Amino acid sequence: MPVLHNTIIMLKIFVMVPRESTDQIIEAMAETGAGVIGNYTHNAVITPVFGNWKSEAGAHPAVGEVGKMSREPENKIEMVCPEEALARVVAALRKAHPYEEPAIDIVKLYDMPR
Repeated sequence: MPVLHNTIIMLKIFVMVPRESTDQIIEAMAETGAGVIGNYTHNAVITPVFGNWKSEAGAHPAVGEVGKMSREPENKIEMVCPEEALARVVAALRKAHPYEEPAIDIVKLYDMPR
């Protein structure tokens, strides 16, 4: 397998957010390096979803009550992120996110032939 030099490893970050927090989360992630595609910044895919959870003892939920099931309208945000910016993007996301434990997924992207 050939060694690639000067390649940027790209990731995609997925996060579920309360719908009213969508803009602040996108802004926090973009300010720290996510969402850049070519000459465009703040690129994000926003999909309406419903989050479902039950907060257990010791939790401090931003929404819902401990011991009860919760189902809330949320948005799933997807943004690309260079691997070198991942730590600062995730730190900014967590700081801006209102949930105690935001659901964050990170996937490595591969270059596709054109």
